[in-house]
Amino acid sequence: MYRKFCTKAAACAMSLMMAGGVSVITSENNVKNVSASSTYSRYVTASSLNIRSKASTSSSKVGSYKKGTKVTCYGTSGSWTKVKYSGKTRYVSSQYLSTKKPGSSTSSSSTSTSAYSRYVTASSLNIRSKASTSSSKVGSYKKGSKVSCYGKSGSWTKVKHSGKTRYVSSQYLSTKKPGSSASSSSTSSSSSKGQQIANYAQQFVGNPYRYGGTSLTNGADCSGFTQSVYKKFGYSIPRTSSSQRSAGKSVSWSQRKAGDLICYSGHVAIYIGNNKIVHASNAKDGIKITSPANYRTVLSVRRIAN
Repeated sequence: MYRKFCTKAAACAMSLMMAGGVSVITSENNVKNVSASSTYSRYVTASSLNIRSKASTSSSKVGSYKKGTKVTCYGTSGSWTKVKYSGKTRYVSSQYLSTKKPGSSTSSSSTSTSAYSRYVTASSLNIRSKASTSSSKVGSYKKGSKVSCYGKSGSWTKVKHSGKTRYVSSQYLSTKKPGSSASSSSTSSSSSKGQQIANYAQQFVGNPYRYGGTSLTNGADCSGFTQSVYKKFGYSIPRTSSSQRSAGKSVSWSQRKAGDLICYSGHVAIYIGNNKIVHASNAKDGIKITSPANYRTVLSVRRIAN
């Protein structure tokens, strides 16, 4: 009687343990898991996730899941996850499954946070097809324009122009809009010939540097740039940087003003005010604005405009 009772009790205990999803150890020391406890859910992160007949990319494709699909999983086999498809065990790549559903709200939030605004500080900022001064110019922004930016690529900032990703030089963008007070002050001083020269020279910022060139749009070297700018206003100066050191009349550094020619060893630039210069710098940077104006040793300051 006692033996029959123990046998029935053991059977009942076994039934209860299996019903509760507990792993049961058999006499052969193998573990049998209740299927209810071994399933779990994951979401598809790939745009289309292939379902394979076996745990291999070389096995046949029997179907696919769309992005965001909630999938019931039945364990893994290496880098593959077991699923049920048409009543059979099939496999999908585990790397495209996640515990979180790719939500549309998350996606739109990431797009909005990735964009930010900047203001153009140059009188005219060229928009390039690629992050290089040698790439084609596809447009331009005026000074004070509010630009939506989408990250950086080196010294360039990504923008959207005509629906495509384009590039502008980061150094001419600011978090602050050029104020009306500064603009009015600039307008009042623009009556001077020197200021007109400085303003004119800045519109070519972003254009390419080209050794031996004199074109303000297609490429110029430092002395070719200054020579062409002054020529626009009827002033003729020598071609090379060394000979330009004798052009016009000499003024002291403290007397410098917009439109003056700043001469360095083997280089020349045009002073634009606020201790800044505009110059054809080098092949990498092209025509740019640099501050401070005495970033290298100044040999002389020449006043070309009266």
